[in-house]
Amino acid sequence: MKKIFKITSGKHTLMYALTAFAILMAGCRGKEGPMGPTGNANVVSAQYTVNPQDWSGNSDGYSATLSVPEITSDIFNNGAVLVYRIIDISPNSFNMLPYTYVDNTSTTYMDYDAYVDHIDLSYKTIDNGVNSTNTPAITMFFKIVIIEGMPLAAVKEKVNITNYNAVASYFKLDNSKNLVK
Repeated sequence: MKKIFKITSGKHTLMYALTAFAILMAGCRGKEGPMGPTGNANVVSAQYTVNPQDWSGNSDGYSATLSVPEITSDIFNNGAVLVYRIIDISPNSFNMLPYTYVDNTSTTYMDYDAYVDHIDLSYKTIDNGVNSTNTPAITMFFKIVIIEGMPLAAVKEKVNITNYNAVASYFKLDNSKNLVK
């Protein structure tokens, strides 16, 4: 008889515990809170200006370094960094780097390497097979998009990364609030 009583007590204890848990869970419901700000908290965008004097190099090519403290080791290892050159025409055109421009016998290359805390830009022109890079003579503008927690391969599955406007739309980037550096 003792065993039956203990088993019955255990069933009652379990039943009381489940009932109490169900009551607590039902009490956790309330009104939905207000909508958070638009945009994606895991994605930031900034515009950088590179003046002619910011480039260093010679006829073999030029480079410029952008300080980008938003590129953390977590972003570097688990996220994505996209770089676009803004061509200042109306409307603005965004060319994703790496970028190659061919004009008759001359080919111009722009590329970047992302590191923790900075990006190195490179600029090179080859004319008839000969390095013939001149110091960039114009101010250039670049848009940097930093995506936390989503590697580049996953980003490519979700949006056409070559199209900045598609990226901005997908990640709900508010271009009016972009950082300018």
